[in-house]
Amino acid sequence: MKDKYANFAQLVSSEPEGSYRIALCQRGSAIALIAPHAGRIGVGISEICRSVAGKDLTYYLFEGCKPDNNADLHISSSRFDEPQGLEVAKSAQIVATIIHCRSGRELFINVGGLASQLVYTTTDILRRGGYAVGRHIKPALRGLDQGDICNRGSTGQGLQLELSHGLRRKLIADADEMERFSTVLRAAFRKHIALMDSVSRHRSIQRIQTTDSGNRDCQQRNLCPSADPALTPE
Repeated sequence: MKDKYANFAQLVSSEPEGSYRIALCQRGSAIALIAPHAGRIGVGISEICRSVAGKDLTYYLFEGCKPDNNADLHISSSRFDEPQGLEVAKSAQIVATIIHCRSGRELFINVGGLASQLVYTTTDILRRGGYAVGRHIKPALRGLDQGDICNRGSTGQGLQLELSHGLRRKLIADADEMERFSTVLRAAFRKHIALMDSVSRHRSIQRIQTTDSGNRDCQQRNLCPSADPALTPE
């Protein structure tokens, strides 16, 4: 279904006050969770995002609050430009968006985004946790656009998690399942952050070694004896 509004400016100029609200908690985490279609736009998205965030991950929710027709507030992730949401995205190394699949009674998650290693890690850990994971059948909806809100973190590469209607209903109806799902996802995030830290340390060591090598070379050059004036032609 085509969005009613192409961007946030159109939405805010057309919708009455109180149609939506923004909830965010800035915790300075490397990964920020962003739910651009929360509240009454996508059932269960707000609850799931808060649960996954726990007490230490930054999160942002754009929540529909209308008594009906909340689908009017849906702005595609590739065009989502609400200013506070963009600021939250820029504050993190990686953005993980949690969005809704508008159909699907089955229990599944479509994983996408440009952070290929994180996509692989998350897919693997979710499957090990017993969840059905795949990719959206339409490439355009896999979070691969550079302008997608999931790819607006400082690395320019993020993660998109699209949850089926059936899975969202199950999670909000079962507190234990919600906790299990959140724990599995957070395990994927921790593993990726640990990998990022390891790569960063390795690169730092390489830079130090390269610098030390260059300094030694300079020192050796400085130790070369000066030319003997007696051997220098007049």
